[in-house]
Amino acid sequence: MIKIYAMCCGRLEFDRALFFPDDPPGVRHTAEVPTFLIQHDRGTVLFDTGVDCYAHRDPVGHLGKWIASNFALRAGPHENVIDQLASLGLKPDDVTHVINSHFHWDHCGCNTLFPHATFIVQRAEMEMARSPNGPYNPAYWDHPFDYRLVDGEHDVFADGTLVLIPTPGHTPGHQSLRVRAAPDVVFVLTADACYSRAHLDRDVIPYAVWSVQAMIESYSGLRALQERQGCHLIFGHDPDQWARMRHVPEAMTT
Repeated sequence: MIKIYAMCCGRLEFDRALFFPDDPPGVRHTAEVPTFLIQHDRGTVLFDTGVDCYAHRDPVGHLGKWIASNFALRAGPHENVIDQLASLGLKPDDVTHVINSHFHWDHCGCNTLFPHATFIVQRAEMEMARSPNGPYNPAYWDHPFDYRLVDGEHDVFADGTLVLIPTPGHTPGHQSLRVRAAPDVVFVLTADACYSRAHLDRDVIPYAVWSVQAMIESYSGLRALQERQGCHLIFGHDPDQWARMRHVPEAMTT
């Protein structure tokens, strides 16, 4: 049996209308930026790396003017990937694989702390990153990492325990991760394929979207995993769900 740990690697405050465009602007909303550590017999896997650990020193310089003006960093002193790993007795060099759900700043902000890991990314996401005038900050992805580019569904260790699922919409190469934690316990880490339970229940399309139709189709796929296969969906930025979950140093359970 593998173990999976939920870690808070950033906390953001922003206008709720960015997540729920039908809501009136001006209402502040705070959400965690989770990452997940999975211990497997064949490797120590990190799903996303969170917000740049040093962004609070110079938000504009690290994140850019638009992000810094729309997202306030509210993370506690230990809500970063280094300290969260340390709570499990781990250092960045202990991580053998990093899976980036996509290349937005709050999901790959600490990639450079893992130069010895293998990075697993959808080819479509890398193509977007490398395209002329690509939308992603190269400081987070444009490094000589050991990249493993995959196309579509991908079984990380070829044993069915960690399976990447393409969930485009938020970005062209967004991917979620299905984790079989026990024979009868399967989590799906949705990342930004679906921000929260409310988004899935009401088909809410947030402000940041690459393709509305693709996101709706990904919502449908996530519902099928939940309803037909009994998977437990872990949403990308759902403060209500986060408050009910176990976090490091405790392993996740249902």
